[in-house]
This record gives sequence, structure tokens and C-alpha cells, in this order.
Amino acid sequence: MKKFKITFFLVLIIVLVVAKYILFDYPVSTGKRVGNLTKLSHKGKIIKTWEGTIDEGSGDKLTTYFSVKDNELAKELYEFKGRKVILFYEEYIVGWPRDTKYNIVSWQQSTEEAYHTGSTQHQEPEEEAQPTSELYGILGKTLFCSFLGTLINDKELYQQVKEYIKNNNQYLYRQYDKCND
Repeated sequence: MKKFKITFFLVLIIVLVVAKYILFDYPVSTGKRVGNLTKLSHKGKIIKTWEGTIDEGSGDKLTTYFSVKDNELAKELYEFKGRKVILFYEEYIVGWPRDTKYNIVSWQQSTEEAYHTGSTQHQEPEEEAQPTSELYGILGKTLFCSFLGTLINDKELYQQVKEYIKNNNQYLYRQYDKCND
């Protein structure tokens, strides 16, 4: 009977260790998200965790919630609130004690000219600036500004579109200023 208790106890410990690894430490997926870093806060009553959101466009379905385990990484990201970033994440089955099951493992600042690396983990190689991506940027700006130019003849419609975009898509609203550059 004593052997049975010891064996049962050892098996129970092994099962708990394996379950902890599978549920909390084994990533079921990895990936990246690109968007504007809208929120990052250090919160919690007993266990403090870093929690944030990234806006990948307009609408509720394009807001992603994430957590950051690494304090140094979180402090680096904290300085980039309101800017466009690329977040590399690992998804776990359970996120506890964090609010989400998405843990950020590295990040890059997203700019048209260069990337800033925030961590050395899971970095993708930097690509040289492609002339075609610059061309697409110029073409996109030209088309957007041309669209606005067609609305300028109808001042009321122009103001309605501008107000609608201001209320629903801050990224596009900021592009209004760039049309006059």
C-alpha cells in the first residue's frame, strides 16, 4: 500500500508538471500583427501584468488584445504608444495570470524607411527597401489625394466625408494633412 501511495504521488506530480507546461508554456501558434499600438498598461491587484491593445484598422474585429511577459520588452513598447508597430506573438492555451493568451515575444517599429528592433527574440531578417513599395506608397497617396480633390467642389460633402473619417478612422484622417505636402 505504501508503494502505491508513492507511485500515485509521483504520477500525479508528473501529470501536473506536464499539464502546466502544455497549458501555460507551450505555444500553440506564433505569428505577427501590424497596427497602431493604442494601449499598454501595467495592471493587476495581486499579480501585475502588462496588457495592451493594437488597432489593425477600423472596427471592433480589428482590435487585438495582448499581454507581455517580459518587463524590459514591455517598457520598450510603452514608449511607442500611438505609433505603428509590428508585434510578434506566441499563443498559449491558457493565458493566466495574464488577461490574454497572446504573449508578445518581440516587436519592430513599422516605418516606411526602416525597422527598429525592440528585442532579439524571433526577429525576422530586415529586408532592403523595395523600390516598388515606395512606388505603392506614392501611388496610394496620389489616389487618396485625388479622391479628396474631387470632393472639394462640393464643400458640404467634403466636410461630411472629412468629419465621418475623423470619427471612424484616425489613420485616414491624419492623411488629410499629408495631401498638402
